[in-house]
Amino acid sequence: MTEGRVADRGMALCAAALSLLWAVPAAADQAAANVPVGVMERPRPDYDAQGIALGDWTLFPALGATANYDDNVFRLQQQRSPDWFVETVPSARLQRKWDGGAFSVFGDLDHLAYARFDRLDLTDWTVGADGSATLAKGLVLTGSGYYGEAHEGFESAEVIGQQLDYTRYYHGHAESHLNYENGDWIVGGGASFDRYDWGQTTTLDGFRFSNGNRDESLYAPYADAGYQFAPGYHLFVRALYDGRNFDHDVRSSTGGRIDAGLAFAPNKTWNGEVYLGWLHREFKSPLPDFSTLDYGAAVDWYPSEVLTVHFTASHAASDIVLPGFTVSDDQTFRLSADYEARRDIIVQAVAGYTNSHLEGPSFSRTDQYPSAGITVRYLIDRYASAEFGYLYSSRHSAPNPFEVLNFRDQIFTAGLRLHI
Repeated sequence: MTEGRVADRGMALCAAALSLLWAVPAAADQAAANVPVGVMERPRPDYDAQGIALGDWTLFPALGATANYDDNVFRLQQQRSPDWFVETVPSARLQRKWDGGAFSVFGDLDHLAYARFDRLDLTDWTVGADGSATLAKGLVLTGSGYYGEAHEGFESAEVIGQQLDYTRYYHGHAESHLNYENGDWIVGGGASFDRYDWGQTTTLDGFRFSNGNRDESLYAPYADAGYQFAPGYHLFVRALYDGRNFDHDVRSSTGGRIDAGLAFAPNKTWNGEVYLGWLHREFKSPLPDFSTLDYGAAVDWYPSEVLTVHFTASHAASDIVLPGFTVSDDQTFRLSADYEARRDIIVQAVAGYTNSHLEGPSFSRTDQYPSAGITVRYLIDRYASAEFGYLYSSRHSAPNPFEVLNFRDQIFTAGLRLHI
């Protein structure tokens, strides 16, 4: 399921913070034999989409459809309402590659159709482009951008409860990165921009209220540098400016983060990065400033050709527009595994945990979000695959009276994906 969520509010920061995940391994490619290949990245000529040749371009169309059962559609503690819904996702990517570069345009629709609660039916959409180019020896420029309409899931901390339907919003994103490699040194920099424009929220009694106070623009220029002190090991530093401008709210802020860490790709068994630093946000009066320890990790383990294990950890100060709160201090951990049971059967399991501490001048609130899921994918042939999945999620809020926001939810999924 690909439900649109507001969890991507920090996408600009995440993209910048993880820039070295692709920048540093490029230097590690000096020893190509040490580059690991995970289960999901391994070529499968008998099952991989080949695309449709259009001159110098290649078109990759796809269509996914799943039948889903959700046992708590509105994410409520009481009055749990189950429903079936069908999700249909047509998508296409038009791609061109040449020596030293590549460029793609893409787009997709994500349509949800419910059996009981047809007022929740909607269609999200996204269009965008991305590309890369080698400008000179060791100098690589990458860029991406997209624009689309999405919806806020009922699990969001900002959902008011008793809503008639989903709250919609438009999201635009643009990002670029310039990276230079020279011997053991890597230096780079870039910037990202995100724009959110929110639609109205409608309650069960028909009342509509504006979300104009949530409209905002995010700016995040950043720079990083790394040094390879041993084959496959890099020390790096990274600095990022974090500017957030709300159109109609006092929660506009400036700040940034400074991190130092280690990126590693020593052999075919391990690959990743870990870092530690400081995060700071300055708000306009009367809201208090926010500072905390910053950290993050993204580690891939390849114990065998048929098993890949991933671990990620991140810390973020997310925007929150709720009365009495200034910022959401989010700490997220995720452990997942990809297992190739057979050449045509792939099992993916994931467990996650997010602790969101909503800070306020007078009081605070803590939301805990544990989750777990499993997906079994059967590769039928080069044109089709079947998928069966299960996802559990929940929220535990404290102290009282926020415990009324607790919920548990389960989603069961079965679907088919077609591609060329």
